[in-house]
Amino acid sequence: MGKKYWVATLGFCTAQCWAELTVDSPLDFGDIAIRGNNSVSSLIIGRNGSTVSTGEIYIIQPGSPGVYTLSNLPPYSTVQLTVDLPAYSAMPYPNTAQFVVTAVDMPSSLNLGPSGSGQFKLGATLNTSGNPAQNYYSGADYLIYLNINIDY
Repeated sequence: MGKKYWVATLGFCTAQCWAELTVDSPLDFGDIAIRGNNSVSSLIIGRNGSTVSTGEIYIIQPGSPGVYTLSNLPPYSTVQLTVDLPAYSAMPYPNTAQFVVTAVDMPSSLNLGPSGSGQFKLGATLNTSGNPAQNYYSGADYLIYLNINIDY
């Protein structure tokens, strides 16, 4: 029942800007197996690379935090970072259980350098549905879009 999970990110600015968000490496929950879906289980990837699983999630291949670079912003500005949560997967198979990202581990602000750019890491908590009437597909890649809000 190995599965590969990763999160795509989108960046938004609340002020007029043409900021760029580059995905240096995507947040990746690795390959996991889910023994049962009778209750909510979690997989936590810290921005420092630490990994913890609870419940019925078993780590086959560890994942890694995402690394992102913001650029094309005013030099030496401070950027506030927030994320729209919860964020759900959307597998197109009928009666498929979905995953949800319920928390993130990232800096709340980022001080940009003289070039108007800065890099940050992002970890997150992935939860199962806990609904025993639905299953996860073995070997499937689940995708979650995570909106990162940028305010400066």
